[in-house]
Amino acid sequence: MDAQLARELIACNNEFYRRHAASFSATRQAPWQGWARVVEAARALTEPSRTLHVLDVACGNLRFERFLAERIPTVELSCLAVDSTPELSCDASAIRGVRTRTVDVLEVLLDGRDPLDATGTFDLTVCFGFLHHVPGGNLRHALLNTLARHTCAGGIIALSLWQFMDDPRLARKAETAEEAMREQGFPVDALDADDHFLGWQDSIQPVRYCHHFSEAEVDELSAHLSQRGAREIDRFSADGRSGTLNRYLICQIEKSSRL
Repeated sequence: MDAQLARELIACNNEFYRRHAASFSATRQAPWQGWARVVEAARALTEPSRTLHVLDVACGNLRFERFLAERIPTVELSCLAVDSTPELSCDASAIRGVRTRTVDVLEVLLDGRDPLDATGTFDLTVCFGFLHHVPGGNLRHALLNTLARHTCAGGIIALSLWQFMDDPRLARKAETAEEAMREQGFPVDALDADDHFLGWQDSIQPVRYCHHFSEAEVDELSAHLSQRGAREIDRFSADGRSGTLNRYLICQIEKSSRL
């Protein structure tokens, strides 16, 4: 994807989350079903005397951190929660072991830099509800490279990949929003395959850029992570009324890849 178009799409989403942080957060209070399986995978990384170091990229309103703290109350947590919208994560002090960092991960990656510079490595690295906002395969690969680089040997990377076009209601919303963008003169035809726009709640405007992940692309992302020393250990569908809105990919960093 053209870098300038990618920046426009990133700016579109940043504007959406800045303007609608409150209404978005209000609809994102309950934990996702798939998180339970991620946490079970993470349990194997903990010992009675060991702190679990967690990196959450695109943390939103910190509901995963709340879920994690409640799910494994006897484990000492040290969580770095990263997002470009500080309005969403303003109550971090209420959750044990959480610190936040405000950074536009995608803009920094487009500049060829590491958005997580000097943060070290983590036992559990998660990225939920964000990869569908990353425009272009090259930028998605750059993000995955960053996640792998900041996950320690034996650590786990857990991703959610939205498959919203498989849902008839969301697919109709995407078609309506895309037609509205086309009428406004946006070069919709310049988007990559499986790129779409979605309105918010019952309105066409405002819109968000979103990418739908086919199973073939999930395969490709898994293969890319494998080349970075992160072997797939689990893949499953969860979330939404159908139980299939998100495809989860869990990979573990091979210990030999850090030797």
